[in-house]
Amino acid sequence: MLLHDARRANMKKVQSMAEVSNTLSKLHDTWRTSENANTAIFSAYLDPRPEVVLEEVPNASSKNLWALIRIIAILDVDSEDTPMTCYYKFAKEPQFAKSQKVYMESPAVGVRIVAKTENFGMQYSAAFVLCRLVTADDGRLPSQIAFSTRSGQTYEDVGKQSFVDVHYTTRIDSGDQDRFMAACVPSLHHDYDKYANLIEFVEFYRMMGVEHFTFYNTSVTEEVSRVLAHYESEGLATVLHWQLPARYLYERNLRYNGIFAAMNDCLYRSTMVGGYKYVINTDLDEFIVPRKHLNFHDMMDFLDPPTEEIVYSSFMLRNMFFYLMHEDSPVPQNPPDIPKLSLHTKTTRLARINPAYDRSKYIARGQEIVEMGNHRVWQTKKYSLILRSTSSGPGYGEKMVDPEIAGSQHYRYCEVNELVCWLRDTVIDNTAHRYTSELGARVSAVLKKILPNSTA
Repeated sequence: MLLHDARRANMKKVQSMAEVSNTLSKLHDTWRTSENANTAIFSAYLDPRPEVVLEEVPNASSKNLWALIRIIAILDVDSEDTPMTCYYKFAKEPQFAKSQKVYMESPAVGVRIVAKTENFGMQYSAAFVLCRLVTADDGRLPSQIAFSTRSGQTYEDVGKQSFVDVHYTTRIDSGDQDRFMAACVPSLHHDYDKYANLIEFVEFYRMMGVEHFTFYNTSVTEEVSRVLAHYESEGLATVLHWQLPARYLYERNLRYNGIFAAMNDCLYRSTMVGGYKYVINTDLDEFIVPRKHLNFHDMMDFLDPPTEEIVYSSFMLRNMFFYLMHEDSPVPQNPPDIPKLSLHTKTTRLARINPAYDRSKYIARGQEIVEMGNHRVWQTKKYSLILRSTSSGPGYGEKMVDPEIAGSQHYRYCEVNELVCWLRDTVIDNTAHRYTSELGARVSAVLKKILPNSTA
């Protein structure tokens, strides 16, 4: 049976599992350690894309394998060649509870270290553990999954594994992505306290057309927690608990609080489950500002016009530094009583725009992406690495967006010795001012609603 036929034949079962798993999994997804002290598991997603399945298992059709389960994990970087076993847990149906099988096992397809080039020699890394989608003898699909370096475990030992829910998807093809854009935000940590900046970030991107935000919460202040709760209650945000096991040390043995695990969890959560066509990767101090278009809808119609073949899978926005040490813009905010906005007050920009891949951010077509990095996409369907050319074939190209069209405006302090930054050439860039009147009103309204005593 061909993969496409197998997918269609199993879609009713997948739909049924999706209705249950995607309601409950958001509550259950959290970091769990396995029996091996060097591994942790967070979430798992059905990946039914034929191109991906065939790349990992070339003889999948002959084995009637039509989908993989992709586990988001953290592993030692030397684990890529370590044989793993996938353990599957099945929900029992009450009328057959005594006779139905609960656990199955199968050798893992493999381990894939995520964003290896960006790992900077750390001991641990985000990783995908790829498992076959198996079915029980009676046709049931697994509700949960775990992995281990040990195979053939006893029933009792398997029950002690750290299982996570499998997120099932009915968003099989690019045409199934009926929502426009979601944003993936790296984890909030070290008691993040910039609540007004957070509101400015969310409201700006909402103005641009972003419909949903995924946040990974390690530690924030009470004010920020209230902001997150507000957007979650409005259905605009998913806020996930992101408490890494103590062995993983920030920028000592693991990059940036597990950033690559968060990014790729968000990719699959937003695309496979959420049904968003585009996924945007950006940090809280980075604003992708259109320069020729009013919003992202107009911009993406220009950059990614509808065609029979997908030409580009990601769109690279070059970094533009707006250092916070420079004086505020003399142009007054309108109205004057709105909170201070970075997009309005900071208009002194570094004249040099960073080259592509140097602190760049990007907008990606989620269905075409396999692996996301911080400043670029690392893997698309069929190709293991996007070449820097924009002609690597339909569906696999990476478009470098002209800075005259849009750029990633980065509001931060000098990233090196401050004296060096003072000596760099600058220009005045008021591009964002066309948005700040409406943006200020939106930020004020949110603050008054949830933090009425704020002095921001």
